[in-house]
Amino acid sequence: MRLMNDFELAELAFNSLRYRSLRSWLAILGIVIGVASIISLISISVGMNENIKSSMGGLGANIITVTAGAARAGSMGFGGGGAPQEFGRTASEAKITFDEAESLRGVEGVSKVDARISGNARVSYKNRNTSIGVIGVDPSAFPQSTGANLSAGRALGTSDTSSVVLGYSVASETFNDSSMINKQIRINGEPFRVIGVLNLSGATFGGPDRNIFITQRAAKTLFNQTEKASSVVVISAEGYTADAVAASVAARLRELHRVSVDRQDFTVTTAASMQATISSVSNTLGIFLGGIASISLIVGGIGVANAMFTSVLEQTRYIGILKALGARNSSILKLFLYEACMVGMVGGMLGIALSFVASFVLASFGLPSKITLDLMLLGMGFSFAVGAVSGLIPARNAASVEPVEALRYE
Repeated sequence: MRLMNDFELAELAFNSLRYRSLRSWLAILGIVIGVASIISLISISVGMNENIKSSMGGLGANIITVTAGAARAGSMGFGGGGAPQEFGRTASEAKITFDEAESLRGVEGVSKVDARISGNARVSYKNRNTSIGVIGVDPSAFPQSTGANLSAGRALGTSDTSSVVLGYSVASETFNDSSMINKQIRINGEPFRVIGVLNLSGATFGGPDRNIFITQRAAKTLFNQTEKASSVVVISAEGYTADAVAASVAARLRELHRVSVDRQDFTVTTAASMQATISSVSNTLGIFLGGIASISLIVGGIGVANAMFTSVLEQTRYIGILKALGARNSSILKLFLYEACMVGMVGGMLGIALSFVASFVLASFGLPSKITLDLMLLGMGFSFAVGAVSGLIPARNAASVEPVEALRYE
């Protein structure tokens, strides 16, 4: 008997699987579920990262936010810091005053400073009544400090004590009115006139789309808050990186508050630092979910190994005939190894297809999910590797069968 080439061995392996279709499909099913689970769960992490990037994009790369209260371990603040109670000031006692915010204008690299007063207020328009976030801003820094340009109307001026600018979603969704300019709304019962509407920023975290903006002067009266700023938005000047300016701002505030780095009672963040921290969390989640899903793939591999051991036993006499006709041990090894790899490959392809269905279902429930080429290659590689490893021992057992004993096997 002439030596069979790899193509002929693969054809024999395929025919062997086809004749044992039920057992083969059961083995494939385990791989399908494992691959689909891994891709679907990791795709949630990928989708979350994509959402974070798009959401953070609306915050502006040159925008720095300062808030009262120390950043806890692993948070997004510059300069670290423990919990506020460690140094005797609770988060509610920690504050940044308007005078302190004004002093930040002298920090190198700072272009503009927007000391804000914010809170929820009762807002009414026509027959609509709802609670919306209202932010008092410094007109000299608005609208640059929001990270969004105006789509209609004009920006706030220092004399606009009874005027508002609406976030995109407030105008289009909350009030459901495409022409809000010069319309009157009431905030906590006080009348305000709409003078502008912002463009859609797309930012989820701290974005302006679902807020109403008034002047800082009007907000002090509305919220009865004259000394303490809710937050301070700093815009870095051209030619300076936000992270470098953020470090300088943190240093100035530590000097004003007379605290060290590990005892600071404020948090300074940038869009980049927020994105890095949240992405780190979502990546860790992806690894955790992928680890859980890998268990199902291991179970699928056990199913493949079981099917291959059974196949070897059933084909013992067939193996003896092949060896009697001159087939080498290496050919027998390849024959059964090809069978296992085919199970892994078919399971991988079907698992990838199923993962797209799962991703669509996840998206319909509001869970972000994105399947990338890397994920598909990862799933295919895992399925092939599991098939090969699971079939290795059964294939070696088949190759080691003695021809005489195999021919006598019933």
